[in-house]
Amino acid sequence: MRAFRTWVALASFGLMLGISESVMACAVCFGDPNSNMVKGASAGIFVLLGVIISVLMSIVAVTLFWARRARAIREIGTVE
Repeated sequence: MRAFRTWVALASFGLMLGISESVMACAVCFGDPNSNMVKGASAGIFVLLGVIISVLMSIVAVTLFWARRARAIREIGTVE
């Protein structure tokens, strides 16, 4: 089994060396930074950041809502 893993690793390394020119750079590093592909990738990153930030802010809002509700319930419980 160890020999098989070694063979797979060496074969993968050899393939990477053989086709390295086509896989070593993205459009920003290798091509035109003003191409549509780079603009699309940037837009996709911003959309995903917007989704992640909105989900995290929703979690914070729910936590604050529950904290205020717990405080209000605790105050009502001590008054009675």
